[in-house]
Amino acid sequence: MTIVATDITTQILWQSWPQGAALNRWNVTPVEETPFPGKPMQMSDKVTYEFENGWVDTGDLPCRRALRNMLPGRKIACATEGFTEIYVGGDTPEVDYGDFCHIPMLRVRYARVRLQSASAQRLALQLKTAGGVHVWLDDRPVCVFEPFRRNVQQTHTFTVDAPAGEALLTVRFEDLHERDTNYGFELTLLQGNDLQTGLEATGVSAADISSALEVLDGLRTDAVFHEAGTVRITSDNIGPIPVNLCWGEQTGVLSADNPFFDVLVPAGCTVMAFGTTMGPLRLSRSIGTTVLGGQGRINGHDFTTRRQQFLQVADCGDDIAGVLAALDAGTFGAKHHAALDDALEYVERRKDCADFRMMSLLWIWARHAETLPTDQRDRLRAAILGFRYWMDEPGNDVMWFWSENHVLCFHIAQFLAGQMFPDQKFTNSGKSGYTQRERGAERLHYWFDAIDEHGLAEWNSAAYYPINYRALAALVSLSGDSVLTKRARGLLDQISAMVALHTSGGVPAGSQGRIYEKELLAGPMTELGAVAALLFGGGHVPGKDAAAVMLALSGYVPPPGLRGLAYPAANSVVRAQYAQGLHPGQLSLWKSADVQLSSVQDHKPGTDGHQQHVVDMQFAADPLARIWVNQPGDLKTWGSKRPSYWAGNARMPRVAQHGRVVLLHFTPGPDDIPFSHLFVPTNRLDEVEIGDQWVFVRCGQGYGAIYGTAPLLATETGVYAGHEWRQFGRHQGWAIVAGDTTQDGGFDQFRAMCHAMQPNWRHGVLTLKTPDGPLQLAQHGSADLDGAALDIPPEGRSKVPHVSISGGAYVPWTQLQDNQE
Repeated sequence: MTIVATDITTQILWQSWPQGAALNRWNVTPVEETPFPGKPMQMSDKVTYEFENGWVDTGDLPCRRALRNMLPGRKIACATEGFTEIYVGGDTPEVDYGDFCHIPMLRVRYARVRLQSASAQRLALQLKTAGGVHVWLDDRPVCVFEPFRRNVQQTHTFTVDAPAGEALLTVRFEDLHERDTNYGFELTLLQGNDLQTGLEATGVSAADISSALEVLDGLRTDAVFHEAGTVRITSDNIGPIPVNLCWGEQTGVLSADNPFFDVLVPAGCTVMAFGTTMGPLRLSRSIGTTVLGGQGRINGHDFTTRRQQFLQVADCGDDIAGVLAALDAGTFGAKHHAALDDALEYVERRKDCADFRMMSLLWIWARHAETLPTDQRDRLRAAILGFRYWMDEPGNDVMWFWSENHVLCFHIAQFLAGQMFPDQKFTNSGKSGYTQRERGAERLHYWFDAIDEHGLAEWNSAAYYPINYRALAALVSLSGDSVLTKRARGLLDQISAMVALHTSGGVPAGSQGRIYEKELLAGPMTELGAVAALLFGGGHVPGKDAAAVMLALSGYVPPPGLRGLAYPAANSVVRAQYAQGLHPGQLSLWKSADVQLSSVQDHKPGTDGHQQHVVDMQFAADPLARIWVNQPGDLKTWGSKRPSYWAGNARMPRVAQHGRVVLLHFTPGPDDIPFSHLFVPTNRLDEVEIGDQWVFVRCGQGYGAIYGTAPLLATETGVYAGHEWRQFGRHQGWAIVAGDTTQDGGFDQFRAMCHAMQPNWRHGVLTLKTPDGPLQLAQHGSADLDGAALDIPPEGRSKVPHVSISGGAYVPWTQLQDNQE
């Protein structure tokens, strides 16, 4: 980067803009945001009860209809001042201000650079956005592109005549935020030569601004996991000039003499926006981390004891479930009063995820209304009667009605609210409570029928199983319909069996239908982890236990025998097969007391992925010892896209599992990120051996081996340096093998066994020699074992998990209930 002073106060930081590159450093204006709800209206009920992971074509919500009506004929001016921020893109090519808004919000920013061309020339540019973009060269409009397709990025190519010398390139980018929104743009040079772009830095020295940009580009935490409240911040690009940083009210300095900045961070998975102010400019960069809270254990051997222990130590924080627990225990106080107000505000404003809170609020009304302060009791009653219970009722919100977990919550809320107020008129819909109850019950049966037929699209999800637990616990506890109560208890049993099967060392893991980085990197610190601690015993992190609290208060008792699936006996092996989802993939599990390996096979290979976590290895000896492979959908770590850097896959791979061996075949598309990558938490493992294509690990008495069909390239910078290995190529193959001391003896013997499998990669076909014969996987067709197709057996097609213990026959999990805890 070269620096030129245009006058005493303004510096221009120039860098080249080569063909094929996107600009990811801009002078930017602060965000302008406006609530943008549109006019309340009813919407068509398009829910088919065929749930899939990925984008749902909901049609235009009222807010987006209002936006489209606003677009024709509007005149947009180019901003000439106010560029008080600098966007630092790091490794990502786009400008990304993605965020989550619980109400519809229109956000606008301007971005600007100076453009310098050695000669007059016509440039070809490619623009990508899901929102709307206007582009000017100096004050001349050169492009208007306004697809406004929610989170579905569109591409537009245009030309611009650049003069010799300097010009200002300005971009106005806007989007309507409906919940999670990928807000931003990407501008790539397709054709043009000898170009430079310049950032303006006013009122600050050139050396200072350049150093700050480099530090922010390399900003990271010093570790992936933190087990205390202090998080150490550093950078891969610390230079000789000190850079002042702040996060909230906490400030620090990064310099060659002081390369660390310690901040106090509350327990949880957090995205932190660090900034530095230099003269009138504000520079910022977001990074993420995991901070484990203080962990205890629920050790009771029987469920009644565990339930008592759990309710004594549970702490829901400011979650509304904590209010329910306090009312049940007679300890309602000031913090619970505030938490109830917050939940009521969610429902009154119809913020997204208000339906989750309704599960506890309806429970509070049914059991504790008379003990509430009068103002909150009246407010709760009005909130229940005024809520929007389905999309066919008037509204202009962005509540999400279409996914598996939300559909369940809305239907239960409608049913229970109608049951509680049968003779009242609901103020938003105009329906009677009796009608709401009957309509909610009918829709609930549709939902249960779909799950019986297809299984759960969000299988094993540490993010969404807790929502199911909240909803089903409310239904079991409050329903006056015996048939619905029975269906809810039956599904609670089945979900609990799946959680037990995929829990290792007390941590729910395994292949999952929907996952986020905040769950992948959290170990036991998820709501599902608290549920597992309650159901089976194990590590418990207070503050992440709202779903488990509701389950404990519901009176639900899990079937006997599940604890034995969660904690297999020494020297035994648990295997499971079953199918889940509308496009069923076979879930396969191999599990010992020390390690488990889980995958989903034949789940839409070659199609665009979303949040499916296809392969997972978890060790029992350490709650953070988890290994997986995926193809990222975003280069921004801890980004908001789905799929993201670690969670989900840009394109679904072909997967085959036979026993304790999993093979994967990735074929990135032409516009995909071109690599798949392996995560290994090396500092949580007892032994790690890294080779050119093999990675061997040991944690306690559990072993793991990962093989890549091309040389594995270690990430050398960033927070995942030492934890991440990438594989490139038109086709990419991986093999993962699990083992332990019982199966394999010592670690040396396990490594020798893996090498004896003689992995072979030829013409895009991966072959391993297993004890049952060669196991092969190609891009297309079925996997082969010993020359025959590795067909899915009948038990693998059942929605009911079938389980084999130590080589025995596969039987439905319900036949194992005579095993005692």
